[in-house]
Order: sequence, then C-alpha cells, then structure tokens
Amino acid sequence: MKAMLGVRLRAACCIAVAVCAVGPACAQAVKDLPQPTDYVSDFAHVMSDSTKTQLDRLCGEVERDAHAQIAVVTVNTLNGESVQQYAVELEDAWKVGSKGSDRGIIVLLAVKDRQRFIETGYGVEGILPDGKVGDIGRQMVPMLRANDFDGAVTLAVDEISQIIAKDAGVQLQPLTRWGAQQQQPHETVGQVIGGI
Repeated sequence: MKAMLGVRLRAACCIAVAVCAVGPACAQAVKDLPQPTDYVSDFAHVMSDSTKTQLDRLCGEVERDAHAQIAVVTVNTLNGESVQQYAVELEDAWKVGSKGSDRGIIVLLAVKDRQRFIETGYGVEGILPDGKVGDIGRQMVPMLRANDFDGAVTLAVDEISQIIAKDAGVQLQPLTRWGAQQQQPHETVGQVIGGI
C-alpha cells in the first residue's frame, strides 16, 4: 500500500513539475516577444506564408503612401492580461506609427484565449472610431470561429487600409470585397434628397 502511494505521489510531482515548466513556455508576455521584423508577427503560427506576405506588402503600401502603420500580431495567450491592456503594452513597446503622428494600428489575436482587439493610435481615431473598429472586429468573428485566421486578419487589414488610404487621398488595391466596399463613395444626404 505504501509503495503504491509513493508511486502515485512521485507521478503527481512529475506532472506538477511538467505543467510548471511548460506553462511559462506557452505564455507570451509582451516583454518576452521579439521586436517585429515586418508588419505581420505571427507568434501563434496560425497564418499561412502567402497571407503574411500579402499583408506585409499591403501594410508597406499603407505606410509608404498613406503614412500610417498597421501591425498584425498573433499570440497563443495573453498571459492572464486583458486583451486591451496587452494591446496597449504592445503599442508602448513597439511604438507602432510614426513619432508625432501616432498613426498606428495593432490588430491583435490571442488564439488560445479566443480574444481579438484592434488598437488605434490617436492620429487615426477620427477615421477609425471605436464603432467602426468594433464593426470590423465583429465581421472577423465568423472566420475566427472557423479558425480561418488568414481570412479574419485579411478582412481587418484590408478594411483598415482602405479607410486610411481614402482619408489620405490615395488608392490601394483591395484584397477582399469588404476592402473594395470601403473604396465606394457614400451618398451624401443632399444626393439622396436630390434623387427623390
């Protein structure tokens, strides 16, 4: 009986040690993330290479032509933090957006935590208010539920880039039908009333 209890105790200790050793390896605190080398930082390894390349190209065009930066970040877990706080810490650490203009956007996905957030800098809040960013996030949800991370991130980056480009008076090639819709001029009240 004592021998069996000793075996169980040793097994439980081994499991506890293994969980403690693996737990921190899965956690991805902002301070532990490497500095980005491109616009897409897929630390959760959920995006295809072709999508990352396509988004890096589009984000580069946004920076060059519309003078704003979009950073895409995927992580496995938020390390117990709220998604908003994690995004703020990323912004503080990485300084997305040009100094002085604060025209930076972070599209953040925490895959295992099933969280998403779009953080906007002060320089783009006028064209990307909370309501619009919330709409974009809600459009991502069906794709995220289906684990289509490529589709969800492409939709978000495409819509955001088209809004920024329109504001800057430049045109970018849309990647999705949602991005193409952002390029369409919206009728004003005068045009609608005049058409009656």
